[in-house]
Amino acid sequence: MNTASGITWKNLLTLILAVGGTTLLIAQAPANDEAIFPMPTGKTYVNECGSCHTAYAPGLLPARSWRKMMGELENHFGEDASLADPQQLEILKALESLAADSAQATMRMRRIHGAIPTNTAPQRITETGYFKYMHDEVRPSIWKRKKIGTLANCIACHSRANEGRYGEREIRIPQQ
Repeated sequence: MNTASGITWKNLLTLILAVGGTTLLIAQAPANDEAIFPMPTGKTYVNECGSCHTAYAPGLLPARSWRKMMGELENHFGEDASLADPQQLEILKALESLAADSAQATMRMRRIHGAIPTNTAPQRITETGYFKYMHDEVRPSIWKRKKIGTLANCIACHSRANEGRYGEREIRIPQQ
């Protein structure tokens, strides 16, 4: 390589690696409009709640909703989802700490909370204004597809929902 111009193989390689690394970081970074929610650490929440349905991101509902839901597990949408007290308390604390009205709430979570009347404790995420707004372009026929079946089956289209990721770039709507 011509060292008179200051370009060496080492300099060129450093530049290529720097540009390549930066490109990779940018490609992996969420866009400003990405819907990424913090999820409880540990495996209890995903193992217990996610064994029957999507492990919903706690930031989709306020803490009062999670308290009500966790207090009525013996009749959880028609099922007995009762847990031992230590597990129930661990999950409730995790849900409350990451709820839409928690101290850790992101701007998106605060907007979700702000759209829910303070005198209500919604139990179905699909009945919140946020869900309806984000899914207003989904035709009713799509919800009826065999691989989706119900509005609550987030993981059918949002394959990383159990990680709190609902980004538009990651949506894959089943064709059947």
